[in-house]
Amino acid sequence: MLHLHVQCMPVSVILPAIMRNMVISMVPTYTCKINQMDGRLLEWMRQQSIGEPIGVVHSVFDKVVNFTTDDGTMLFSLAKNEVIQSPSMMKTCQNDYFSKMCSTIMLTKSICLIDYNLLKINDWQWDFSNAAIWNRNIKPHCQAKQKPTVSRLRLLNNFILRHGATGGIYAAWKSFTYPDWEVPIATRKNIYFSPFLEGLEQLKDDMKTDKFDRFFDNFAGLGMGLTPSGDDFLTGLLATWQYFKSPLYKKMESCSEKWLQRLKGRTTTVSYFMLKQCLEGQVNEALLNVLDNIDGNPIPHLQRILEMGSTSGTDMLTGVSVAYQQLIDLKEEK
Repeated sequence: MLHLHVQCMPVSVILPAIMRNMVISMVPTYTCKINQMDGRLLEWMRQQSIGEPIGVVHSVFDKVVNFTTDDGTMLFSLAKNEVIQSPSMMKTCQNDYFSKMCSTIMLTKSICLIDYNLLKINDWQWDFSNAAIWNRNIKPHCQAKQKPTVSRLRLLNNFILRHGATGGIYAAWKSFTYPDWEVPIATRKNIYFSPFLEGLEQLKDDMKTDKFDRFFDNFAGLGMGLTPSGDDFLTGLLATWQYFKSPLYKKMESCSEKWLQRLKGRTTTVSYFMLKQCLEGQVNEALLNVLDNIDGNPIPHLQRILEMGSTSGTDMLTGVSVAYQQLIDLKEEK
């Protein structure tokens, strides 16, 4: 006699499984619009295979989501429209949808192109078919510009003193720029004050002797946050050197690859790519606008850059200030 041994599954187990499948199949897919996009990012996406993963979610914030490619060679982002345009960034005006997506998105989740102009992130599709293309870099904006002047430097420094964030590299920059300033005891005790001040003083000496291999290490990765203050300072400094075609930048270009290799283990992923892009002539729009308008009316642009992070905008402006002073000094030596 044949006995069949059947394992019975309770209805209470079967139904939830069915319901779960129904819920999964019924999850709505939202299609949202990207209104602006870095042209270099668009060109890169055009080279990717449709239907294949192009990267993973790296980090999620209230206004920005960052992604990295699977091979780790590139970082790009999607942000709310109010965020300052930066290299490899897409932006959207649909803030509500963006916030809803951020509340459900998971780190390391793969993202992919599902059509020629359609990017899928979780259950959210982002259409960039009508996105305005942003395509700016440093080099095309340095033609026929006036040379740095003492009056423009004074305006910049006064703005930083009056409106700059007092954290980050600010106190060290102020002490370096205005040696007669009596530094408060509490400021001197800050763990970053002395390293930043020593780095600025060393930078001044190194530039006189063309020692470009060392100054980068004094600032790279120094500070706290997504982009440490030392990296923001370097971004402002290097961008200004490039913009005015400083001989200082031409001399340090040979060190850039070596710098980037050392930088990988010293700072955050986001900050690493910010400096990498800067060395390639790509920086955020606010910094470009400061450099473009410093000979005219820079105040609105100086105010705009201060909106970056808690101290990032100020730290970048201190880099512009130090580079500006160096360029004036070089001009006077000739």
